[in-house]
Amino acid sequence: MVGAMTVSVAVTGFGIAADAQAAPVNPADALRRQLVEDRGVTMSEITTTWTDGKKHRIRDKTRAEFGDGGVIATDFTHGTGSDASPFSVRFLTFKGRLYCRGWICPASGGKTWVLSDEDEATRPFLESDGIDLGDPAALHAVLATTEATRPGGVYDGTRTTIHQGTITYAELYRTSPAFRDDYGRKPPTGRDAKTEVSWRLWIGKDQLVRRVQTSRTARLIKGRDLWVSRVVDARLTGWGAETDIPVPSADETAGRADWKNPGEKRPVS
Repeated sequence: MVGAMTVSVAVTGFGIAADAQAAPVNPADALRRQLVEDRGVTMSEITTTWTDGKKHRIRDKTRAEFGDGGVIATDFTHGTGSDASPFSVRFLTFKGRLYCRGWICPASGGKTWVLSDEDEATRPFLESDGIDLGDPAALHAVLATTEATRPGGVYDGTRTTIHQGTITYAELYRTSPAFRDDYGRKPPTGRDAKTEVSWRLWIGKDQLVRRVQTSRTARLIKGRDLWVSRVVDARLTGWGAETDIPVPSADETAGRADWKNPGEKRPVS
């Protein structure tokens, strides 16, 4: 009798442990599991801005490669089918290096890329309008400001739950490496520090982000009383896809000294 009870308890305990191990993880842990070598995700964004009553819309696309617990490379195209500018620019970012291709960085001598920045401070990020989607701690900090949740639609083949809230520039600067790099060395102060970003994250059953939408009204130029309203809507697809973003070779890369004058060459799309 005792033996039967012992076996029953052991089996029950094993079942509980197995169920607990298989239970869905939180979004930060789910992201952490994705940050492995040769895997990545693709993000498509639509940014709509209103300045002085004028509306502009632009589309961007980012392909991110993961490895060593973080984002190791990004392939970012700015202006894919936009109505704000007829020209697109493509950037490849690696640790310590930024490559550019397009009308703002034309190269001479048949080169394809321009090494536009070579600095140890240069880092690739997967972020949308200040929301860092490639850093588990930063993502956790955003979700800590959640004010409400509700069912969402199906994105990238999975049913989602919408989490929404607001976060300030001061909080983003403190918790997000991507936001700090974008904002600058000094943290926001005064009215800028209190500027709020309203956010919504669509999170799948696997706890991975499939869509992120932000809205804010912010200072267009630091120190000037010129403000812009902006809404960014981003979709993420193909989590875990095999990804390889190669570093351009020396043969296809021009240095800064080899740039042509942009005025001498028509922009290319």
